[in-house]
Amino acid sequence: MLMKLPKAILLPTLLLLSNLIYAQKDSIVFKIPTEGDKVVYSGTVPVNNKNRFTLEAASKAWLVNYFKSYRSAGPADSQDTSSVFSQGLLEYKVRPGMVNIPFSCQITLRITCKDDTYAYRISNIFFRPKSDFLDAAGYQNSPDYLVKVGRRKHLGFGTAWKVSRGQIREYLTQMNTAILACIASLNKAMIE
Repeated sequence: MLMKLPKAILLPTLLLLSNLIYAQKDSIVFKIPTEGDKVVYSGTVPVNNKNRFTLEAASKAWLVNYFKSYRSAGPADSQDTSSVFSQGLLEYKVRPGMVNIPFSCQITLRITCKDDTYAYRISNIFFRPKSDFLDAAGYQNSPDYLVKVGRRKHLGFGTAWKVSRGQIREYLTQMNTAILACIASLNKAMIE
């Protein structure tokens, strides 16, 4: 009787422990900032002793130097008053299986400058493998979808067939790291 008691407690303890471990691993989906069901990184940063024009010049110089590829996000006759309203490509590697795959991540970046402060907003995020062949193979490209699916308690058979929790974690972790590095670079350029 005494030997059966520890075995009876051991199984529920192991199940509880495994659930805690997986819950911690999937916490990236709860760390990604969202507005509604869209992934959006935004913030307002105070900068001492810099007027709007200095901050605008710094943000435009940063855009040109940071992104290998960028373009205006609005039409030419737009009434937008943002200092920067552009789309840019971030590059990073994702390892959804056994091999590192180069990915491109398209973001829309809006920077609005005022005296002694600036605000940034990164939205409309999509990523894809650089290889057209791998892109055609059906890699997931929407962080909005991955966050939504990753927050579910159970993926379901149809979803799990397309993307696993490990893949969700990898896609979102690498994207998040690249975007946070972009924001850190912007913050550094604006205070210099």
